Amino acid sequence: MNDGLDRAQQPGKRLVSFLMVLFVLTLGIGIGSLISYRAGAVAPRDSQLKIQTDSKPVVGGAALALSQAFAEVASRVEPAVVNINTEEVVKVTQRRRRQGQGQGQGQEQDPFDFFHRFFNGPEEFTRRSLGSGVIVDPKGYIITNSHVVEGADKVKVSLQEGQEYTARIIAADALSDIAVIKIDGAREFPYARIGEAKSMKVGDWVLAIGSPFGLEQTVTAGIISATGRVFPEPASESPSLLFNDYLQTDAAINPGNSGGPLVSMNGEVVGINTFISTTTRANAGVGFAVPSHIFVNAYNQILDKGKVTRGYLGVNMNLLAFTPAMARYFGVKQGGGVLITGLSDESGKDSNKGPAAQAGMKSEDVVVEFDGKKITGVQDLRLAVANTVPGKKVRVKVVRHGEEKVLDVTVAERKLEDADKEKGKFSFEERAERPKAEIGLEFDNVSPEMARELNISGGAVVLDVKPGSLAEDAGLMAQGQGITDIIVAANGRKIESAMDLLNIVKGLKSGEDVVLKFHRATGTQVFTYYTSITKP
Repeated sequence: MNDGLDRAQQPGKRLVSFLMVLFVLTLGIGIGSLISYRAGAVAPRDSQLKIQTDSKPVVGGAALALSQAFAEVASRVEPAVVNINTEEVVKVTQRRRRQGQGQGQGQEQDPFDFFHRFFNGPEEFTRRSLGSGVIVDPKGYIITNSHVVEGADKVKVSLQEGQEYTARIIAADALSDIAVIKIDGAREFPYARIGEAKSMKVGDWVLAIGSPFGLEQTVTAGIISATGRVFPEPASESPSLLFNDYLQTDAAINPGNSGGPLVSMNGEVVGINTFISTTTRANAGVGFAVPSHIFVNAYNQILDKGKVTRGYLGVNMNLLAFTPAMARYFGVKQGGGVLITGLSDESGKDSNKGPAAQAGMKSEDVVVEFDGKKITGVQDLRLAVANTVPGKKVRVKVVRHGEEKVLDVTVAERKLEDADKEKGKFSFEERAERPKAEIGLEFDNVSPEMARELNISGGAVVLDVKPGSLAEDAGLMAQGQGITDIIVAANGRKIESAMDLLNIVKGLKSGEDVVLKFHRATGTQVFTYYTSITKP
């Protein structure tokens, strides 16, 4: 019986054993798969990232071509772009320290005195600065900005490949803000080609290369925003702005870019990056470069004679706007020109022996053409004369009370460099337009003492000018801070007293013009200007 029972239970036992074996196998397979998965997540297999070497551009056509062009231009010019580090030893003398002690009102405070009195500071310190430059000759001649190397006792130049050289300053010209320095080596240096800035158009692509904030070989791209940009008085705070026209670009330019090249898509240097328009010292998309026709002229003159010479005409120009009313008054049909208010010699003193006077030019002549160039404003004439080689005879067309005359003027050499070496800070804050509701001019009789001092018979002295008024827009200035304006004629009629001026202006109808002639006394100097006001 038991044998039979055992035989009856054997199929069940075999089934249980089979199921147990199947369970163990299944469990083993599952555990193995899990281990294999986890191991595969960290194992160095195909799931690792790889840098693609056979990829193709997503975009093509013009976009790809422009990118490739940027890279090609940069690779051509970068070897010639250098980083410039300068050192200037500033000595703090005992005299300077004593000036800072016991200062009274109106005395200059020595900024270093605090440290000397309380911390026994050093007698001298080293001032360091940086900038950029570009090699333009294989012999190692470099163009940079004058303000980059100004006052430097030591100039170090670093090339793209890492070599460092001590440079010597050949010469610097503050008015063009161009300097030439030189490095010497056993081999020829890489150099950049020079392009024609006058062929550049608004919208042309350019690259700015330099060392902004000390970051060497930095390349930025942008377009030419404007050509021939000028900064005539009174907007200019630096004489260097008066004798240049600039390329304007939105390529990012920052401190340290000064002296570096602005490069065309031909791989040619068309400008030397010089300054930016900003209130924060950071790029605001408005940068300016000295164009090639100016820096090439400066460079060639420096190598030829060690300095830059400029032409001098010997005239005092009316620096205020030549208004349509003035054009009608002086009979200038062209509508623009430069009104001559006086004549001077090469030293700037009033004289009838200067180039213009010798050629027959007179006060109240309006210059409309110089050596074949049309003259519409003060900056046109200033640049034309300055860029003329001294000694050259040029034809100057003037309008003298409605009659055109042609004068032959032999241009002299400008001798006013000392007066033009003063430093200025660049600032370009836009002014909001203000309402022009009234003339806004307060004036009185010229005192007998002032008349004797200025050698005039009379006039109307300006006491106050209301901000935002027509008088302020016309350039008249309130009395104070060493400046005094005296109106001596209105529409050609002599002004002997304040009442004369009052009656003339009162007699005008709304919309009629009055052309004012006035003297501006500044210290011991007196200048003559003309301006106009339209009666509201």
